[in-house]
Amino acid sequence: MIFDQSLTSEQRQTSQLNYNRYCLVNGASYMCLGETVVVLFATKLEASNTVIAIIGAMLFLGYLMLPLGVLRTRKVGAAQTQADFWVCRNCAAVMVASSALIAPYSKHLAVGWLLLNCFLFYGCRAAGLVMAQPLIGDITTNDDRAKLLGESNAHFYVAAVCSLVTVSIILHYNDSLRVLSCIIIAGAVMGVTSSLFIRRIHETSSLRESARQPQLPLLRLAIHDSCILKQIWGGIALNLGSIMLAAMSVATLKRGYHVSDTHAIIFSTVQFAAAIVGSKLTAPVAKRFGAKNLMIFSYLFVFPICLFWLVMPQAFAAPWLKVFLFVPFFLIGAYAALSNSAIVYYFLQTVPKEHQVIGSMFIHVTTGVSASLIGMIVSGAIIRASEHFYGDGVAVFKAYFAATFVFLLLGLIPMFRLDKPKY
Repeated sequence: MIFDQSLTSEQRQTSQLNYNRYCLVNGASYMCLGETVVVLFATKLEASNTVIAIIGAMLFLGYLMLPLGVLRTRKVGAAQTQADFWVCRNCAAVMVASSALIAPYSKHLAVGWLLLNCFLFYGCRAAGLVMAQPLIGDITTNDDRAKLLGESNAHFYVAAVCSLVTVSIILHYNDSLRVLSCIIIAGAVMGVTSSLFIRRIHETSSLRESARQPQLPLLRLAIHDSCILKQIWGGIALNLGSIMLAAMSVATLKRGYHVSDTHAIIFSTVQFAAAIVGSKLTAPVAKRFGAKNLMIFSYLFVFPICLFWLVMPQAFAAPWLKVFLFVPFFLIGAYAALSNSAIVYYFLQTVPKEHQVIGSMFIHVTTGVSASLIGMIVSGAIIRASEHFYGDGVAVFKAYFAATFVFLLLGLIPMFRLDKPKY
């Protein structure tokens, strides 16, 4: 519901409760149709490592559809916009699953259909979340904002872990392409259900009015705001960490160490369990060290992830030693939660409320699209070069992570150049 006056304490609490419920159901949904399952689905379609790298970038390429979210917000407000696009997003997930029906006739067509609907899936997600940061700012105060961010992330990742455990049990008995398709469809059904809680969130009319303002003058202000520009470069660096490490780590398990789908899901379960820890670190780190240092602290996680893959042996003397493969997924999970919260927290602390709508859209589109294009080009080039020199197996992925480590060092430059928060 949209109110013309500021939300009361009771309305904020109700909205925060529904937001946490949404995150809980959405967490269970996302793990049935998120990146890990899609990568496994793509390997079943015999997609190349380059395609896997592209899938890793799709999350951020989808930000091209962000302006559609602003247009919808002008009519129905932020919460309803997110709910509407969440339904569209999950319909796209069903289309991803339908690639399995095309595969028997043409694998190339099936992979192309998969990539197209991955883009629509992430594009609808981006359009729905364009007002997410201002909406969180609207239903919180400076005193409880970090608390809600930490709680909502924790709800999401707790449900994600439970969902992944369930998926791993299913795949233990049957890991066929058809079963993976059914898992994705089940996730889509839960995703549509989660949108019901978003529709119950209260908001002020200021969000809708902000979306109705002429965007070009505000965009000019954003472009000339040095704080926002520095934040964009920092966001690109954080996004590149996710793009270049998460999907390729799953590919390393499958095509380097030849683990089963069940074990791959279990490793990803550790990733999201670690994300719970990372989300809980958001509030204490932010309060003690500030928004800028939270961004820097988050980014530093990319380096031990790369180093770990470099020191791992190409073969294990005993099967139990594979337990060490949990380490990079633990770090990736903590990185994902911390970096997501850091970007939101830093944005809300540095951008005035009247500029948050256009600022959010501008930053997300710029950081998302830029990082996805850079990530696809750089990751694709690195993995192709690695395959050229090393053929296949673990050596290919070791070469990939070595080159990625060097490349990601460049991200330290914009991170340390971030301005201190103004608000």
